[in-house]
Amino acid sequence: MLQPPMPLSLCTLALTLLLSGCLTAPKQPPIDPSPFETLEYQGQKGLAVIHASSLYARGGTGQGVAVALVDSGLNSDLPEFQGRVANPGFDFVDNKIGTTDRVGHGTQMAGILAANKNGVGMHGVAFSAQLIPFRFGDDNEPFFFDTEISKSWQSGFDKGARILNNSWANAIPATELTEARYNQVMPESLATARKLVQEGAVFVFPTGNELKREPLAEPGLPLALPELEKGWIAVVALKNDGSVINAKSNYCGVAAAWCIAVPGGDSGAEQGLLTTGKDGTYVQTAGTSPAAAMVSGALAALQSRYPELTAQQVRERLLASANRSGIYANTEAYGRGLMDLEAASRQEPQTGREVTF
Repeated sequence: MLQPPMPLSLCTLALTLLLSGCLTAPKQPPIDPSPFETLEYQGQKGLAVIHASSLYARGGTGQGVAVALVDSGLNSDLPEFQGRVANPGFDFVDNKIGTTDRVGHGTQMAGILAANKNGVGMHGVAFSAQLIPFRFGDDNEPFFFDTEISKSWQSGFDKGARILNNSWANAIPATELTEARYNQVMPESLATARKLVQEGAVFVFPTGNELKREPLAEPGLPLALPELEKGWIAVVALKNDGSVINAKSNYCGVAAAWCIAVPGGDSGAEQGLLTTGKDGTYVQTAGTSPAAAMVSGALAALQSRYPELTAQQVRERLLASANRSGIYANTEAYGRGLMDLEAASRQEPQTGREVTF
């Protein structure tokens, strides 16, 4: 005589149904990026290439995230930065709290990174982020300012920044660096970088604008000191449309494992990225410096989308989700690929399972 089947437990029943196709993982709700694709958004041509509007539609605008801007200072009283300066920072040229920007480079980078979304001109990648500006020098090579840079990094970190934007680099090929040589050039900065990476910071550097196949010193530094890689990003500049590397940018080269590609503008009339001038007008900028600022802004915006992640986990998410199809499969030139904020901000709801990139 046949025995009746034993009743299935709820867990077994659920597993059986899932395997049979009756249950499926919940689908991600659709998003509508179009409300964010304003004239101001379109004014900053790089934003569409990196799909920033998808990240905005998922809530990633930089709200509550601070970025240290280590540069030529910031003219923070401009309308584009009202409400965007978390702390006045420090001016190591004039030795005072707060910064001015006589050169204009820092203000331009700040615009790419976090200029306000106010319906005028353009806005930054992380238009709700907070900036902590530092001024360490206006013209000379960075190695002249080792102490000031080291203090800027530490101060920015102490004031809450885990993302440190450095739109500069020393003109030494990364392939010629050893730990001993860099320790001769920037000993204080090296010690601070090591310490802050261990404590969770992410450093962003441009590969440089020499049209070479290898990056400069700082973007390639993890080649000599592998322990820095988990807190490091090197950035290559593409033309505004993202089609190819621009007319200035060095390749990722030996930094390919921690390098990413984003629009950085190009030379020629109206070919640069629109940003904020030091006097409040809008100006064109081009090169790997604004490309680095775009990546720092992307990290800040993505961090606000995933506040439960550390800055270094956000960094890995940004690199892992880059577009590696077509020309971007060339790791020597483009490293991990073209930054894609739609892919980086995707996550299955409720289950918490991450998508596979």
